Amino acid sequence: MLFIKQQWTTLAIGVAVGALGIAWLAGFWLVVVGVVALAAIAAFVRRFVRHRRLAVAASASVARPQRPKSRPEPEPSDTEALARLMLEQARYALLLRPQIAANLPPRLLDQAREAFDDQMTIVPEGDVLVGRYKGNDDQEQGYAGNLVRVEAVYLDRFQVTNEEYQEFVNAGGYEQMPLWDPEIWPAVLDFVDQSGLPGPRYWRNGKHVEGEERLPVVGVCWYEAAAYARWVGKRLPSDPEWMKAGAWPVPLPGAEPIQRRFPWGESMDQGRANLWGCGPEHVVSVEQYVSGASVGGCHQLIGNVWEWTSSRFGAWRSPGDQLVMDSAMRSLRGGAYDTYFDHQASCDYQSGDKAIARKHNIGFRCAVSFCDILLEDNSFDSAGSEDELEAAGAAGVEN
Repeated sequence: MLFIKQQWTTLAIGVAVGALGIAWLAGFWLVVVGVVALAAIAAFVRRFVRHRRLAVAASASVARPQRPKSRPEPEPSDTEALARLMLEQARYALLLRPQIAANLPPRLLDQAREAFDDQMTIVPEGDVLVGRYKGNDDQEQGYAGNLVRVEAVYLDRFQVTNEEYQEFVNAGGYEQMPLWDPEIWPAVLDFVDQSGLPGPRYWRNGKHVEGEERLPVVGVCWYEAAAYARWVGKRLPSDPEWMKAGAWPVPLPGAEPIQRRFPWGESMDQGRANLWGCGPEHVVSVEQYVSGASVGGCHQLIGNVWEWTSSRFGAWRSPGDQLVMDSAMRSLRGGAYDTYFDHQASCDYQSGDKAIARKHNIGFRCAVSFCDILLEDNSFDSAGSEDELEAAGAAGVEN
């Protein structure tokens, strides 16, 4: 198109020049002089106007302050990107390990500490009486129990939810063998959902049911719970740790500590827990039954779902009252929405099941030892490296 316009322009100029030449030869030289003069004046006017516009534009650009160009934000480093991902996955406890916290920017370290404070509570050190419980007749049963010393520990305020466990599944937790106890490696492929994909027993297509994000995850065996805990940088609590969080013993000089039968007191209050006959007869959100929280702020230690602990079933009994049980039995605490007897839904009562059981009423919560976490701005060994963060991000930290 441009070529055609150029051809037409050349032709028009040629015709005009030819016409002027003919007029000159015919004696109309005054006409020719007039046309040339007009063309020269028009060209001069166009040039003058053009130069004037350029001058005005130049003066305006000098007078007008130039807006500084926005500087693009620097690309986050690989370490920061990984740390942000771990925060989104609720793996803040890993980021607060001293050897990893040394490599975090202050902003991300503060975010990890804030998440830790929101989701976990401290159980102070002290003694707890483990193994004694009351039956329906409120009479002492079994034996006097053991006084066990518990070191300070952090415990999840809530049971692990479906949405939290979904992060573990999405990250390929069932394929990361370092997270799993070696004795269960041959069976990990059997821990699948209803569609045959890795995940809790009652999920489908590797996902929990829509709308059940804040329900406690169930249908996971003890090994799945332990693997998840390692992945997030935590562990399962022991029986004494779990009991101390709920019973909240008060030490007495020269006597056994006074401890609660239930997190809220000595008597059962069915309005404070999701149990048989007083609840909706199904699992509910972990945020419900706020009035049943422990002194330290742990919710639903009693009711909703049983909770795996790291202890073996039958532990903490006196030598003369030992149970001969399968060593694969693991301890369960707290009762569930379908627990009928009140004495089974108490801080003292221990139930148990096989470590590979994947039932509809068993979930878990996690713990972190007090000495494993850096929550204060104290000096610490900065010998950690980005490689340690990447390794932690890939497979968790062994507890």
